Amino acid sequence: MMIKRIKTLTILERLRRHEMLADAHELATIRSHVAQLNDTRNRMLDALKHEGHLVSLEAAPYVGAYIRAVRNEVAQIDKALAQIMPRLEALETVVADKFRNIKTISLARERAEKHQQHIKDKKETVENDILSLMRHVRKTP
Repeated sequence: MMIKRIKTLTILERLRRHEMLADAHELATIRSHVAQLNDTRNRMLDALKHEGHLVSLEAAPYVGAYIRAVRNEVAQIDKALAQIMPRLEALETVVADKFRNIKTISLARERAEKHQQHIKDKKETVENDILSLMRHVRKTP
């Protein structure tokens, strides 16, 4: 009975770990995309800060359009981030919950294995005690 339980818990742990890894991979992909969007946003804002001022009179008609275009692009990135963040947070919660579930299963499996080992050790001790008594009885006349 205990061995069957250990095998079942081992299989369940591997299955849950596989499910968690799939979600963790998706989470890593989304985090990478968020980092890329944030990097692009920061580079655009830095470029706007450094290049958004008048250098010459010839550039004057173009600077306003450039500033509006960069701000529009930053707004689009902010909108994309706002759409992605709920999924990111939900996935973080799912992965954390699955990890906790895996750890719970792992602890139950380890406890069952220790219990099984304790039973085995106890049985061996009893058998050794019986053998010792039998040897002792043979030696004494």
